[in-house]
Amino acid sequence: MSSGLARPTSEERQSQSLSRENPMLADQKAFSSLLADSICESIVYTMGKDVLSLLDSRGLLDDLNNPRELDRKLRSMFGNGRLMLERIIVKGLYQKPWIPFDSSFGFDYAKALDIAQAAFFVEIKRK
Repeated sequence: MSSGLARPTSEERQSQSLSRENPMLADQKAFSSLLADSICESIVYTMGKDVLSLLDSRGLLDDLNNPRELDRKLRSMFGNGRLMLERIIVKGLYQKPWIPFDSSFGFDYAKALDIAQAAFFVEIKRK
């Protein structure tokens, strides 16, 4: 007979265990997931699901947490057009309530992700 309480899934138990063992690793994984979601949503929003599938099939989405590698791959496929996509990715990521988007500084994709990650970690510590 069930007690009516929901049991955590194996993924939730693993996440809870991971966060107890290494909170920094758990925070890094959470940011990585947020970044991957932002990248995929930005691609779908700007170019559609078919382009996302094409990029994925060509391995362009294999290492989303490495901004230099992603920039290199996007440059090989889109040339200078990658800059617009990178700006859209960062803007989407910065729409989270804890990061103000400032377009006045010279755009640097890797630097923008570092700023977002730092803000994310500050927000995590507040909770």
